[in-house]
Amino acid sequence: MEVFTNGVPNGWTTTTPTLVSQQTDSGLVHSGSSAVNLAKGAILTQVIPVAAAACYYKFSFFANASAEGAGIVATVTFETPGGDVAGGSITVRDTDIVNSRDNFAYYRMVTLASPLTATAARIRFAIPAGTGGQSINLDDVSFGI
Repeated sequence: MEVFTNGVPNGWTTTTPTLVSQQTDSGLVHSGSSAVNLAKGAILTQVIPVAAAACYYKFSFFANASAEGAGIVATVTFETPGGDVAGGSITVRDTDIVNSRDNFAYYRMVTLASPLTATAARIRFAIPAGTGGQSINLDDVSFGI
């Protein structure tokens, strides 16, 4: 989450560009010089070629909230010629996410085994829509065997 083009981290896509932005404020970046900020209703996606079929993948990220009232849903979906297959998800309720500067929570999961015909994994972050201006800062996303 270090290099951005038009407010979106390079290698990522969004259908909600006005809700995704680069975060550089001290205390709102876990490591490096920037993180991505996702406002309520934002969706951020990355598609990664699968390195090996029938493997378990580790998926992790660091996140904090700008204030109480914003949660996050992170999903991994394997793409196959026959259609998408769920790999797993992490849901953090708005009442459970860290909401203070300089503090980030670490979230990690191991996916289900990727299908033999998997060609890619799609990582998707979604911030459920709602009232208020709360947002999530996301940094140090990792995905691999």
